[in-house]
Amino acid sequence: MIKSYNSEMDVSLSMRALVALDTWLRVEGAAGIRIVLVGASAGILTGQLPRGRTTVDCDVMTVLPPDAEGALLRAADEVSVRLGLPPTWLNTDVQLLRHALPDGWEARCATIHVGDALEVRAIGRIDLLCMKIYAGRPQDLEDLRSMSPTGDELGFARSYVEALRSRGEPDTHVTDARAVIAFLGGADGA
Repeated sequence: MIKSYNSEMDVSLSMRALVALDTWLRVEGAAGIRIVLVGASAGILTGQLPRGRTTVDCDVMTVLPPDAEGALLRAADEVSVRLGLPPTWLNTDVQLLRHALPDGWEARCATIHVGDALEVRAIGRIDLLCMKIYAGRPQDLEDLRSMSPTGDELGFARSYVEALRSRGEPDTHVTDARAVIAFLGGADGA
């Protein structure tokens, strides 16, 4: 028998899952864990993406303290079972892209949930814009259009893309990100 999952996480289901995660961590005796979300879940939970937007997971960019990741993932497995979510609903693989976040992103985070064991934060609007420009997938382009970035935001994004080059990002990524900015109506920053 093939198992069916709630694979479309809207704002309500995303919050339920995160609150359940906090509860399960508390039951297991964990405390003082903080995570930072990026991607669509960050945009959905902060209201930067349209209310009807869904995602298949919550992308976790940071886990503090770092040694809490094991407990976090065990709790996420339990939440998966209880809410009928895919086993990958809490995705920590995105941490590999931490280098791609704009400088100063930590100071721009918004708090989504503060519970007994878990604090959930999300990257800010400008950082979400930059990460979606960096990713440049079809859904990211749709999200960027819905966010209607301002000229100032596109200017910030141009500076961000040039900073990627100085961090050693491959030229193809920089070129692709410039094309996304041009698509959005900003100069390509070349």
